[in-house]
Amino acid sequence: MYGETLLNFKFITVRKIVFLVSLLFISYSSYSQRDLVEQEKRLKFGFNLGVNQSNVFTKHDLNEEVSLENNIGFRLGVLADYKINKFMSISPKAELSFNNSYVNFENTDNSRYEVLPLSLEFMPHFVFTKEGQHLNPYLLIGPNFRLPLNNNSSDPSVYSSSYDIAIDVGIGLEKPLNYFNLGAELRYSYGLMNVNQNPMIQSIYFHNVALVLSFL
Repeated sequence: MYGETLLNFKFITVRKIVFLVSLLFISYSSYSQRDLVEQEKRLKFGFNLGVNQSNVFTKHDLNEEVSLENNIGFRLGVLADYKINKFMSISPKAELSFNNSYVNFENTDNSRYEVLPLSLEFMPHFVFTKEGQHLNPYLLIGPNFRLPLNNNSSDPSVYSSSYDIAIDVGIGLEKPLNYFNLGAELRYSYGLMNVNQNPMIQSIYFHNVALVLSFL
């Protein structure tokens, strides 16, 4: 009789343990799924495209025969956005920028020096958003690592450009739509490095203004 009672007690105890373990497992699985869904809501991927106006200048005096020329180019890239909280997110971007800026030499054979005609830019931007009912205005700031992609010319008379590190600041508006967010962004990139490799001039600094549409 005692042995049978002990056996029933052990059986009931095992059932309780199995029930508790199952309950904990279900709760953990449900929490993990909710956490995964929440992470997916926080992280978004997309692409962007836009135009940019180059602004090259020098900190040294140029000869009368040397002039700077800045024109409009375009850019396209991919981006991500990870929302840290309601007001702040991190938005890394990788963009291919087709720039259109030159140094013209009129004293020789009217040659010109192309400044960063093609560059790959990596930008980990910090975005500060004020969420509205229909539009979300935001500010951004962050570094820009600009790598030239035109340094493989076989012509010794063609001078390339150096890499650049810049500080980006900008403003934008984001409109939530049914399947994605549409954004318009105005961004200024302030180059900090001397990108010049032409021995006929001392320094060239590269800035630009970009107007970009993003689909996120």
